[in-house]
Amino acid sequence: MSVTVLTPPASEPVSLAEAKTLLRIDAADEDALLASLIATARHTVETRTGRALITRSLAFTLNRWPHKNAVPLPHPPLITVNSVEVADASGTVSPLAADTWHIDRTGLRARLIPAPGHAWPAPGAAVDGIRVAYDAGYGTNAESVPPPLAHAVLLLVAHWYENRVPVVLNGSAARIPATVDALIAPYRLPKL
Repeated sequence: MSVTVLTPPASEPVSLAEAKTLLRIDAADEDALLASLIATARHTVETRTGRALITRSLAFTLNRWPHKNAVPLPHPPLITVNSVEVADASGTVSPLAADTWHIDRTGLRARLIPAPGHAWPAPGAAVDGIRVAYDAGYGTNAESVPPPLAHAVLLLVAHWYENRVPVVLNGSAARIPATVDALIAPYRLPKL
């Protein structure tokens, strides 16, 4: 199983102006640094929660169908499934008709399941024979992101801006401030 970003997020969950306001910065001297910190903080929050904050297109590849036929799609929330493809032994990829599969949105992660009366076709390729392309994220702009997650991104930016070297607490480096952990805890997903 692997996930590839086909189209990255077009924006960030917080703006440069928001970060500068929080940090009380008026000049543009450190805009590049702050933009990098924002992207890194977003990525960190996404990694720790297992969620996509801003909409992006992803491809999820599998070697074979799961035992119970349901394919949980990583990095929710799911917006739409664009295609489901299966490769044969020669590597020829064939899309599955949209009426042969269904999206189950009842759990923490959306799942792809065979439509009633249909079964998943066996992939002929031994590796990455199944590919699901989909869009995931809360939306295309910062206003779509749940406020606790956006605030966690801002707090990480501020923490890393103010602590340019690792902070050591009780003999070990503190990676994520406790406030950030508390903000993202309700959004964490169990690992697949």
